[in-house]
Amino acid sequence: MILLRNTQRIVKVCTKTCKKDIAQLLALAQYPDWDLGVHLSGDRFVRKLNAEFRGLDRPTDILSFPFHQAIRPGVLPAPVTDDDRNLGDMFIAMPFVQRYCGYEGETLEKRLPVLFCHGIFHMLGYDHQTDSEYEKMREKEEGVLAEFWKWKKVGENNGNGDIDA
Repeated sequence: MILLRNTQRIVKVCTKTCKKDIAQLLALAQYPDWDLGVHLSGDRFVRKLNAEFRGLDRPTDILSFPFHQAIRPGVLPAPVTDDDRNLGDMFIAMPFVQRYCGYEGETLEKRLPVLFCHGIFHMLGYDHQTDSEYEKMREKEEGVLAEFWKWKKVGENNGNGDIDA
């Protein structure tokens, strides 16, 4: 189950599309039946979390809080109960993301799936503290996103944003 909460009112988003996109990204990452919390928040709230948990008193685009400690990147402990199928929570500062999109000439529709994917891979134990870790994480994200954009294009061609089964 994907729990998506939009607690900010500055940036307009289609939560239905976001949930579909997240579900597809989870499936492509090989975790289709796992739960995920996604919180679309304001800059102030994400800044507070960033200060509290990372010691960085500034806003950022996304913070991820994994439920599990990965055995190794991409491998989580086998779930024993349904409650164990929780990847964790991610918090996205929507005004921050909107400003980024403005600077980069990018749309929210293109940027949000990238952030969702990035957050998912953090929850799967990937990180980017070293160049080697960065390359591994980037490679995984790029592979999933390439498949995601193919899926998205097929959905657009069907006229409804969904893939026909």
